[in-house]
Amino acid sequence: MAKKKSLGSLDRKGQFFRTYREIFESNAFRSLDCNARCLLHELHALYIPSRNEDVFLSTRDSARRLGIHPDTARKAFYALEAKGFIKLTRGDLWQQRLAREWRLTFESYRNREPSDEWAEYHEPNTEPKPRGSLPQSEGQSSLKKLAEVEE
Repeated sequence: MAKKKSLGSLDRKGQFFRTYREIFESNAFRSLDCNARCLLHELHALYIPSRNEDVFLSTRDSARRLGIHPDTARKAFYALEAKGFIKLTRGDLWQQRLAREWRLTFESYRNREPSDEWAEYHEPNTEPKPRGSLPQSEGQSSLKKLAEVEE
């Protein structure tokens, strides 16, 4: 007798990687552009706990995977590092054709807990200006001109 599948269960083969909601909704993740977000998923797919915890992906390969220019991929790496999602563990050795190695700060690394540097990221203190507002100096001079015209 065949076993009946329950609703909502999928029979998929292969591995998966999860994205925690606290990361997805964090200021650090929300401040990333789409290229950096996609690169983070590519790096996360290469991470295998206790077997391949140092992930490596060259700028050229990441650009090819994402369908972007290598300079754009390089900017995405910088953004991920600046926001605390990845940390450099070994620099590149281009003479030996070895790419940089990274660790994901939100995953365990060499039997240590995740360092979660991304959680410490805060947006720069820039409040959005109300729509249609003028800089202070321009606003004052415009008001003075308006007052002169009305007089």
